[in-house]
Amino acid sequence: MNQHQALSLHEEAIVIDGLNASYFFNEAVLRRIRQGGVTAFNGTVAAWHSLPETMNLIADYYRLFEDHADRIMQVRSVEDIGKAKARGCAGMIFGFQDTNALGGNLRMLAVYHALGVRIIQLTYNDENAVGCGCMAPVDKGLTPFGREVVAEMNRLGMLVDLSHCGRKTTMDAIEASKGPVAFTHANPLALAKSPRNKPDEAFKALADKGGVAGVVRLPAWLTHHGKASVEDYLKAIDYLVETMGIDHVGLGTDFMEEIPAEIMMASLKGISAENLQKYYSSTLVEGFESVAEFPGVTEGLLSRGYRPEDVKKIMGGNWLRLFERVWRGCPTTTLPSPGGRGQRGGGNKKA
Repeated sequence: MNQHQALSLHEEAIVIDGLNASYFFNEAVLRRIRQGGVTAFNGTVAAWHSLPETMNLIADYYRLFEDHADRIMQVRSVEDIGKAKARGCAGMIFGFQDTNALGGNLRMLAVYHALGVRIIQLTYNDENAVGCGCMAPVDKGLTPFGREVVAEMNRLGMLVDLSHCGRKTTMDAIEASKGPVAFTHANPLALAKSPRNKPDEAFKALADKGGVAGVVRLPAWLTHHGKASVEDYLKAIDYLVETMGIDHVGLGTDFMEEIPAEIMMASLKGISAENLQKYYSSTLVEGFESVAEFPGVTEGLLSRGYRPEDVKKIMGGNWLRLFERVWRGCPTTTLPSPGGRGQRGGGNKKA
């Protein structure tokens, strides 16, 4: 398949980014998202922010949707993703990267759900009232309050995100959830020794629960040497397809474009000096430097022999299926894996 055909497939597909943490109030970011053909994305509204700060941010985003209705709209349902595709604008799914915004009040989950929040990561890097992040000195696992949070999110139809959680908290939450959960942006530990990456057992448990993992494009989490190209990004997708099966892998780029310096510093709080050095030494993936270059991932997957229908799954179809199941409050039995594990080879590629 040539470049023109790859672009046609990309334009036809529902393209979903499992995590974009950019500064969406900068018009250049909205322009690049559109250039990249991204249909919808999990956009970080809050992380370490307090309850009042989070409510103010949500108000700001409502205003953004009003001011730039031709470029961005809120996604509250799977149907809204289809509307965004038809309108040619990007659909923003409200997501949190921590449960600090609850202020310790379980009932705030229903309030946030009413405001359109559909994805919540249980912890950021540190320990909180719900569990432990990947940078916590000791991972004590999911707390009793954390189990209440997971149960209430299941009831409301909110996707439980475990991307930054420590290993025990991750495994506890997968077990505690009645439905599928997600790693919206996490890479395999086998590819890069970072506390932000997860072991194969976690990815396999996620797949067994019916969840989806989004591959991150930061070099420090893609390779041992901290520099990366789009080829390394594609290799990470290959690895997870082999580990989890084609139906459980998506994209979760973690782009942080145009982030003001003070916000960036707050987001990196708690990261060790060694990992900070890795982060600052190389933050760009050659060939995938911007969200505008999403079509290159589609082309790269096709060039590696993935079938068009499987490329569509990775580029957004798997996220769409997961959202439909979780947001609609579907039955809590685990999803089957039609492709099974380890079937990127002949079963998922063109003959």
